[in-house]
Amino acid sequence: MLETTRTYVARITNHTQIRDNLDECGFAASKLWNVGRYYIQERWDEDGEIPDEAELKSELKDHERYSDLHSQ
Repeated sequence: MLETTRTYVARITNHTQIRDNLDECGFAASKLWNVGRYYIQERWDEDGEIPDEAELKSELKDHERYSDLHSQ
């Protein structure tokens, strides 16, 4: 299977206007990452299995920080 990776470079010119929004998105993403890792570890410790994508998304959608992230 062929895999392609692309890197996009952007320059933010109005940093002072969007700094707080970027910080909030970064904070929310960090919290969700930690919640996801914790959930996966708990499942692994319980039954030795890693939850599938649908189960993990379902779990994270109930988290208070989920709505802080913009959809893509």
